[in-house]
Parts: sequence; structure tokens; C-alpha cells
Amino acid sequence: MVDGDPAGGPAEAGGPGAGRTGSERAGAGRGRAPLRLAQALLIAAVSPLVPGIAHLRAGRVRLGGTLLGLQAAALTAAALAAGRYRALFLELSARPPWLLALVAACVALAALWALLIGHSYAVLAPEGLAPLWRLAGGTTVAVLCLLVIVPPLSLAQFGYVQRHLIRTVFADGPVAPAAVRLAARQGGAARWPGAPRLNVLLIGAAPDAARDPDPARDVDRVGDVTLASVDVRSGDTTLLALPAGLRRVPVWSGAEPVPFPPGRPLADVYREGAAHPELLAGGGPVRDPGAELLKRTVAHMLGQDVPYYVKVDASGVRALSGTGAPTAPAKKGCPFWAKLRETEPLAVLKRYQRLARVFINSVNTDVPRRLLPALAGPAAKIEDAEITSLRPAAGAAAAPRAGQVALRVLAARAPGAPVPAARPVTGLPILSVSCN
Repeated sequence: MVDGDPAGGPAEAGGPGAGRTGSERAGAGRGRAPLRLAQALLIAAVSPLVPGIAHLRAGRVRLGGTLLGLQAAALTAAALAAGRYRALFLELSARPPWLLALVAACVALAALWALLIGHSYAVLAPEGLAPLWRLAGGTTVAVLCLLVIVPPLSLAQFGYVQRHLIRTVFADGPVAPAAVRLAARQGGAARWPGAPRLNVLLIGAAPDAARDPDPARDVDRVGDVTLASVDVRSGDTTLLALPAGLRRVPVWSGAEPVPFPPGRPLADVYREGAAHPELLAGGGPVRDPGAELLKRTVAHMLGQDVPYYVKVDASGVRALSGTGAPTAPAKKGCPFWAKLRETEPLAVLKRYQRLARVFINSVNTDVPRRLLPALAGPAAKIEDAEITSLRPAAGAAAAPRAGQVALRVLAARAPGAPVPAARPVTGLPILSVSCN
């Protein structure tokens, strides 16, 4: 006799069970058992999406209603947060403690979903099943549990990889004074005039093998040197690419000039610092002496505060630029930024683990981890921000000199300011402009 089956109860006079023996009623109940088993498995399968449906069907109204209410509240909160607090998500994704909490929460969610499936099946599973049907039901539930834990565990893996990336790439050192002011001003822009800006030196390391096949020399060589100036309120960014042939570079230790042959180009400053770390004033541990000396030199040369650098090798730029199929051709002079905007988020997620590994192996920076949350706001605005690339040329046969006033004028432009004419009053031609 199947528990709860109306056909298995005492037959009322004139009812559908009248005149049937007990064995006949039990056989009819066993005949419907596979159908009831399929219904129980189907409801258990959808229980992570509609928690409590199995308990409501089993008559446990209070528990089922509570589970449904919790699900509705969680979905409402997630929808509101996703629509209004994108910058908050980016900020949390830059905090290793929160990422660790995310990993733990995802693991707990996976366990709860598996438990919910098992319990939903338990409250609906029909009694009196043959051993083979019981085995089939248990196996199906086990498979459902394995399938349902894949999404939260995948998210936990993303959180773990992101935490490892942040702890590996970004320094755990002090925040530069200019960046301290930047972090303190977040949310209080009305109290101070002017557009706050953060300057970061972008260093392209390791020339292409076609031009320099000796990998042993790549470690001490750099190619492109670009000053990125970011408006931290709007996300507008100006990329000033310094000419590779700059001569008469005023190398700066941080406190005094450093002797440097006038005929050597700006890119050689990196090699000088890597070979002679003692040239840096102030002492203390430095992640990359070559990048540090180059950063101080550019800041002194352009008259700008440049608190941080980011060094990326050539292979890393190519890999990071290929995060997904672009929906439109990348603009000349701005391939990385164009592809970054055109990349679909799902394409990034599918390849995130490999991209994170490329980022770890290709990027070196002194940006401290504690500053990353303050940069989440500008990062969230990159899709609508004005990205301008300024690539000045010498305009003459002679190599440009680092002391040109034109470079200081271009470096002083506010991020997002109107793009100068092809030949501005400074006399320095601009080869590429807007990246939008």
C-alpha cells in the first residue's frame, strides 16, 4: 500500500475502490509509483530555482513559504544592487578579504543547494518503490546535486583566482601621497576645485622577437613609454606616448640629477636603474629599480606627479588585447582600449583563468592593493569615458629633446579636454587622437 494514495485507503460505498481487493489496490499504487517518482525528481530539480515548492506540495506550508520568501528577497536585493551599485561590485572585487568571503559563501551556497535537492526529494519520494526504482531515484538525485553545485563553485573559483591575482601583482606597500589625497577625495568632489587626476606611467617591456631575437636582453629593455592621466571622477583618460627617440634625458633619482649620457634615449633609463639600484634616493625595498628610476625621470621631465607605474611586456599586451572577438575594428593607435570596450563580458569570464595567468606573468606594478578600491569608480566608467591617445612626433630629422616645452604642455592637459589640432601652437605634431 502506498502512503497517502487515495486509491490505497478504505473504499467508500459506491466509490472508485468499491469491490476491489487490497492486493488490487496495492498493485494500482505500485503502478503509479514510477510516475510519482518522476514528479518528485522534477520538483527536486527545480527546487534551487523555486525553493520551497516541494515542501508546499508535501503540505509543509510554513517551511515552504519561508524558503520562497527568502528567495524573493535575495533576488530583489541582487537585482537592485546589480543595477545601481556596479562600482561597489568592482570595489569589492578588489578587496582580498571580501573575495575570500565570496569563496566561502559560494561553497556554502553549493552545499545548501545540494541539501535542498536531497531534502525536496525526500519529502516527495513515494513509498513502496521497488529496489531498482529506489536506486534510479537516488542516482538521479546525486547527479542533480553534482550539476547544481557547478555554478557556485565556478564563481568561487573566479573569486579565488581574482584574489590570487591581486595579492600577486599589486604591491602591499604604502600609498603614495598623491594617491592618498585621491582616496580621501572620493565622494567629496564638491569641496575642492579642479578635476582630480591620477598619473600612471605605462611601460611596454620586451621588444618583439622579430626585432630583438635575444630573450636574455628583454629583461632590461623597454619599448613604449606612455603617461596615462585619469580623471578619477569621470574616468576620462589621456594617453601621452613619449617619443622613443628622446635624447638629453634629465634622469632624476628622486632627490638629485643622475649623470646620463645625452645621446642615450629615454628607454635606456630603465636599463640604467635595473643595473644600478643604488641610484634611487630614499632607500628601502623597490619592486623594480629600473621602472622606479624611469618613473621618477618622467615625472621630473614633464613636471607632473607620477606616483605609480605599470609595466607590461609585449606578449602580455597581445594576450590581454585578445580577450574576445571585437564587434568593430580597433581604432588606429588605440587597439587595446578599443578591444577592451568591445569585448563581451561572457567572453572574458570564459577565458578569465587564462587571462589572469597572463596578467600575473606579464604585469609588474607598484600600485598598492589598498588603493584599488578607490580606483573602482573610474574603472566602472570606462565604457562611457573619453579615451584620448596623443602620440607626438619630432616633426624634424633631428631626434626630439626631452626638455621640449611641448611635452610639458601636452602632459598638463586635463583628461577629457578637447583634442588639440594636428599641429598645435607648441609645434609638436600629433599622430593619433581620440580612442572613442
